[in-house]
Amino acid sequence: TTYYGSGCVDAGKVGNDSFAYIPTVEPFHGNVVAVYIKSTDNYLKQIQWKRYVLDVYGCPNEHGEGPAHHIVCADFDKDGDDEFLVALRGPSPNQGVYYYKPIDLSCGLFAKWKVSSDSAARIAVADFDNDGLLDFATISYYVPGYYEAENPSINIYYNRFANKRVQGQKEIQVTKQSNKLLFKVPRPNKALKYETLPFTAVGGIALSLEVIPPCSSRQVSKNTYIKVLSGVIKWTSSATKSSEEVHHSRMFLCAPKSVASLEIQSNENRLSTGKEGAILLVLKMDESMKDVPQFDSIGKVTIENTLPEYCSDETRKLGFQFVKCDKYEWGKDKFKGLEFYNLTGFIIDFADNDEHLCHMQMWAAGQGVNCGVRNLSDTIFCEVHACIVNGTGQGGIQYLRSSKEEYDPLTTPDSKFENLPVPSFYEHGPIWDIDAQKKTVFRENGTVVYPWHKWQSGNNGSSIQSFDIWITFEFDAQLSALP
Repeated sequence: TTYYGSGCVDAGKVGNDSFAYIPTVEPFHGNVVAVYIKSTDNYLKQIQWKRYVLDVYGCPNEHGEGPAHHIVCADFDKDGDDEFLVALRGPSPNQGVYYYKPIDLSCGLFAKWKVSSDSAARIAVADFDNDGLLDFATISYYVPGYYEAENPSINIYYNRFANKRVQGQKEIQVTKQSNKLLFKVPRPNKALKYETLPFTAVGGIALSLEVIPPCSSRQVSKNTYIKVLSGVIKWTSSATKSSEEVHHSRMFLCAPKSVASLEIQSNENRLSTGKEGAILLVLKMDESMKDVPQFDSIGKVTIENTLPEYCSDETRKLGFQFVKCDKYEWGKDKFKGLEFYNLTGFIIDFADNDEHLCHMQMWAAGQGVNCGVRNLSDTIFCEVHACIVNGTGQGGIQYLRSSKEEYDPLTTPDSKFENLPVPSFYEHGPIWDIDAQKKTVFRENGTVVYPWHKWQSGNNGSSIQSFDIWITFEFDAQLSALP
């Protein structure tokens, strides 16, 4: 390399010694992480410093530049001693942020963990979420003529040492529970890092769970649709009749008895989170798809398990399929011979105390199918639907105007039902009763008050079959108050 000296230094405190060790990046634009440790028994003028090389990150490039770019000391775990962070600009694998903790200074022994994989040029340390623990933020290295990181970004990483989290543990855990997948997710406002977990693909549409930490962002590419499960997302777009920016936000419920698109039409093709963070279900059509797919046979709806290799074998081997509803005990008479199918299911709980967030299952119905009128008098969840494929464009939720109206299958005409079509990649808002404080109304037995309602698939009069496919989200009723 043509560089020399040190690119960055800091001083680390251990015990009562505020100048116990000096971590460095060497040389300038270097690839070596070293520490200098003094002989503690000598007077100030006689102190001798010994150099220990901790790591060498790759080799310098053709310009003599290495990936290490910044170093900072701080007491992140609140044990009274300083650890230090090293920022690596990249490329991978020498990219991200490493955390070093002193173990035994007498022999230059430090423990090390990788805490970020994103390109980092500089690190800023502060208690960003006001929880008494130091967090850190990074900015990617993007300097034309030197090094340009892919997808440069500013990221905040929240300190969760108080939660005794295991380093390297995935934010989203998945296990098999009977014939379902059980996902454990962090509280979105406590998430440490961005993470995505693909788990299935239906009819060529990929589904994944995502964790977006507080005060973070993600890119939103073409053919991507997002259903919020917890937390809040935000984005900006341009007004149609002016150049002014319009600010949008979305939580897990849209307005009652209305529909909302799952598409994010952002000026910058990016969404962000505030202090709440977010848990998302992301649906993505293949880039080659120009239109929402249509299916004239349930057999043409391919279903895959797309869990990555790091997941357990029993979760990855779990098969998903649409089962005709008349094969179930609850549907053998009511739905006999109807083109009505169910795929169950996916459970999402919070990892900190196993509190239930929601249960997801999928349904499919051919033209003109009444998928069962009910008022959920025996359930304690709050249910909404997101449509993946609306075969005729007419299918959706139909409901009686009031929960006090009685329903008789022999005498209640279809005209009594309000019709709320749910287009492809749209969701609908609550149809259950909500009081003046925007809280869910419960019956005396603890169940949620609903009007009689159903999913009614459309009928365009064509002799060619066309299926609706939708997802039901059954949210914990105690978590379902409107903002």
